[in-house]
Amino acid sequence: MRKQCLTRAFYILAVLCFAANLLPAQDLFELKFTDKLGVKYKGLLVLFNDSKMYMRVAYNAENMYKVVNVDYKSEHGTTDGSEYLVLMGTNPRFITQSGQYGYNPDHIIFLEKQDKPYLTDDPNDTSKLLHADAFRALTKTDITDPYLREFYSSDEADYKALRRMFGLDLNSLVLKPKTNTYSAGTTMHLVIAANTNIGDIGMSCARDQASLTAEFKGIATSLGIGYKQYLINGDNFTKPAVLSTLNTLVPGSNDVVIFVYRGHGFRWNDQQGAWPQLDMRSSPYTRIGENTALDLDFVFKNIKAKGGRLNIVLGDCCNSSIDISSPLTGSEFLAMQANNNYNDDKLRALFMNSKGNLMATSASPGEVSWANNANGGFFTVSFLQSLREEISFLREDTADWRDLINNTVNGAKRKSSKGVCSNCTVQNGIYHYDVTPKN
Repeated sequence: MRKQCLTRAFYILAVLCFAANLLPAQDLFELKFTDKLGVKYKGLLVLFNDSKMYMRVAYNAENMYKVVNVDYKSEHGTTDGSEYLVLMGTNPRFITQSGQYGYNPDHIIFLEKQDKPYLTDDPNDTSKLLHADAFRALTKTDITDPYLREFYSSDEADYKALRRMFGLDLNSLVLKPKTNTYSAGTTMHLVIAANTNIGDIGMSCARDQASLTAEFKGIATSLGIGYKQYLINGDNFTKPAVLSTLNTLVPGSNDVVIFVYRGHGFRWNDQQGAWPQLDMRSSPYTRIGENTALDLDFVFKNIKAKGGRLNIVLGDCCNSSIDISSPLTGSEFLAMQANNNYNDDKLRALFMNSKGNLMATSASPGEVSWANNANGGFFTVSFLQSLREEISFLREDTADWRDLINNTVNGAKRKSSKGVCSNCTVQNGIYHYDVTPKN
């Protein structure tokens, strides 16, 4: 019933088609709105990813200054062929004294070509829709200690984390010696095989290739280690090119090797193993066969045998029968990820103080893996989001590859669910994990 009423409300508002850039990739946003009684509210929206965020809402009522915390996740829907995005609020809890009255969580509605969202605390009553007074992404210059104290008490973990993130904690600015267990002569080897020429998913593969190269090159630069990049794409997207690259790849014993495949995948009719075959054809008119197929498990074992300290192999592709149609959808999602300062210790814990092997693929046997041209592969986007979350100052736990890959699998599963992608089938990624915990 709630969904139906919510849809009617958006129909009245003449909802336009949802675009992926409605909410850019940032960490913090400020939202201001005024209710029907004239009470003014100021919200600090803190983003982790499309399914994990919260907002601190500050306001004056009952002669008291109140702050309430509301958890959020994004949802999508369609009415009359147009899509909309809603941040659904749940679990309100007061940080300050609550007073006599409680707080109904606000739902935040984003429409295309509008700078300010709508809000409602009752999706069953269209008369309660409010247009926000202001909505903006916050920059480093906006974040001061007095500003944070509007929303947090001084003993809260997130308050301390945000101070460190934005350089307000003097202790975080003091240079300290690096404590890498593995540091001398370390090089990161990034190998990407991306089917950028294929007609159906080529654009999404190219988008992921650009995102991955920028991310890992930036990580290597930040860590002060060497960086080598091997791209297998375009007309060079062939099985011999991958095998040649693997043959010439000679990592040192302290090196990090990352292999990512973005393209079509499939299973042989009599295949027993769980890992997909990589479809190394850049044209559907090329016949599929042993000379165009490459087992992801073979790639993993080949890289593992080279003796690098940390080996990460990812396959963002289908794991279904050959005759399944292209898993490209027009449905887009909120591709947000943390975009501000990272925690250097957490980054080093993942890439410098870990050793072992990790292989993951985006779909279980019999499943397809979804992508769209606006965001890229659901699995790849979820991996990058999970990586940023894992190294964030706002994350209290120690950075860990198992948590990262679990969040990746769950993120892709959610993006392919009916609440986010109306024409998708759910993908359930699988992985093999053998990474030594941090020292």
